[in-house]
Amino acid sequence: MINFETQLAEIIGRPSNQRPFVCNGSATACPVWVVGYNPATTGGDWWRFWSKDHGFDLSSWRDDYDSERTARGKGASATRRRLDRLTANVSGVLETNIFATPSTEMANMPNSNTDAFDLLLATFKPRVIIAHGVPAARHLEGWSDGKLITCPHLSRAGYSVVDAVIEQIQSRR
Repeated sequence: MINFETQLAEIIGRPSNQRPFVCNGSATACPVWVVGYNPATTGGDWWRFWSKDHGFDLSSWRDDYDSERTARGKGASATRRRLDRLTANVSGVLETNIFATPSTEMANMPNSNTDAFDLLLATFKPRVIIAHGVPAARHLEGWSDGKLITCPHLSRAGYSVVDAVIEQIQSRR
């Protein structure tokens, strides 16, 4: 885990407002990944929520995320509401994006690369990946180490799409 932490710090920097992933505790305990394009909100310095001993502190991160959204005059995004529905019904979920650099829209994202995501995927082995949106699905087309579920971007997917994904995952367990 220390090698992963060192490599990730080299990629995203320390401190960092990039968001390589969020999960409840250890990434090794997350067989299900939800992968999008890039985060819209940082939630603050990612490293404040990371501990090599305990993993990621999702609850504290979520408090900061919600505060950041509120300060921008927004509530939870459509994507976040659908992710909340998914994580309420599926345990062991890690949320990530092919790009860790936050932006409010794909069009205004600064130059970025997929190095953090690629490190994450090489280090931890999910059994199921839900790729939401065309860019994430394209990036993962060649992934064959588990079940790949593709769906429309969660910001535009209806709850029926989320429920169908939940059903697919629950039927595999």
